[in-house]
Amino acid sequence: PLLLDPDANVNNNDNQPKNDCIEQIKAAARDWGFFYISNHGISKELIATFRKDMDTFFHLSGTILDKIRRNEQNSRGYFDDELTKNKLDWKRCFDFGAQNGHLDEEGMDGMNQWPSKEEHEHDTFEFTMKEYFYKMEHLSKTLLSALCQSLGMKPDSLKEDFEGNHTSYLRLNYYPKCPTPEENLAVHHHTDAGALTILYQDPNVTSLQVFKDDSWHYITPQEETFVINIGDMMQVWSNDVFKAPLHQVQANSDRERYSAPFFYNPAYKADVKPISVPVPVPVVGENCNFDEEVALYRTVNWGKFRGLRFAGDFADVGEEVQISHYRIHR
Repeated sequence: PLLLDPDANVNNNDNQPKNDCIEQIKAAARDWGFFYISNHGISKELIATFRKDMDTFFHLSGTILDKIRRNEQNSRGYFDDELTKNKLDWKRCFDFGAQNGHLDEEGMDGMNQWPSKEEHEHDTFEFTMKEYFYKMEHLSKTLLSALCQSLGMKPDSLKEDFEGNHTSYLRLNYYPKCPTPEENLAVHHHTDAGALTILYQDPNVTSLQVFKDDSWHYITPQEETFVINIGDMMQVWSNDVFKAPLHQVQANSDRERYSAPFFYNPAYKADVKPISVPVPVPVVGENCNFDEEVALYRTVNWGKFRGLRFAGDFADVGEEVQISHYRIHR
């Protein structure tokens, strides 16, 4: 996948990416759905503190972690029992989000939960996580603007679907050593449900894979970069110009691994539908077909879609909801 440097490709007057950078982003989002970014504005010091606090968090006692365990009524907190494609992942996680219980989607938004400062070795944990979250939010807005421009739209075309009440969340992942990696996956194959994901991954362990051209490709960590991938909602908004890539994480018998995806998600009320579709022009003829691009998806309400995905994290609910269920077959 492509390595992009948005800091070196911005216009000085409005902090927006230059046209050449936008075209590179479009190509990467179209061809891979994955790309790296460097010079992203997140300091080495913050990343180092973030990584240190993540490590100590996952080595807290089970008694402490059980106090902040998530459940079906609260999506925020610690867990070690998530299903992907109805299969148990080899990982432990901690989720916290942009909203803190004041949205209408009861049981899906939930309340952020934090270990007490007395129980966590580094009392900076909550402060560091929130600071890192804020940086991810800012970077996501820049990337969303660039993706909109690459589709020929205004930079703020999707602003109303996010501003003030977006439902993004940050996940801390810990992958313990697995004695039988040939029988387990750290995370089973899936696409991300939201708009886009910004991923921090351990620089010394290669486990993430993306499916392209009928084979799995490793996304090798690169120092001082983040990995960006397109989510389902962006695929719908772009009317299949961008692809939400299928990806998975391999288990490892020799080394433990950490990662931290930031899932940039719209407001629960957002109705997601193709936005770069011109009005179709009928061709005069017997069948009156269209010669212009047409919408490939019905409207997807993000709150309902996210709720169905979240239900599948806890139990085998049968076939997991996919954007393909909203596709218009012509």
